Amino acid sequence: MKTETECELPRTVRDLLAHPGWDAFIGDKLGNDLFINDPERAARLYKAAEDGEDGSTADEHCEDWREFADILEREARRKCETDEHEAELDEAAEALESDIARVEKWHAEKGGAR
Repeated sequence: MKTETECELPRTVRDLLAHPGWDAFIGDKLGNDLFINDPERAARLYKAAEDGEDGSTADEHCEDWREFADILEREARRKCETDEHEAELDEAAEALESDIARVEKWHAEKGGAR
């Protein structure tokens, strides 16, 4: 039986980052495979970690959010194949993308690290 939460998506970046799967996703993404898949980012993260910092650019964060959101959306659509849920998922996915775009715009306009 499907639960309501299986048929819901985060609507904001804040909600996405609070999702129970986020930490595992980002841990896997930025783990050992990063040295193979994106050695430049891996080197930046390694160097930044020496100073207790993150090292990812704003663009990289936004792409990580989109990648995780896509995973959640595919899983929700697979589990919840009703017209009612389809519309709710469309609305939630659009709201989340809008919030990510808002963050990108803020960084572009305010000169945040890209």
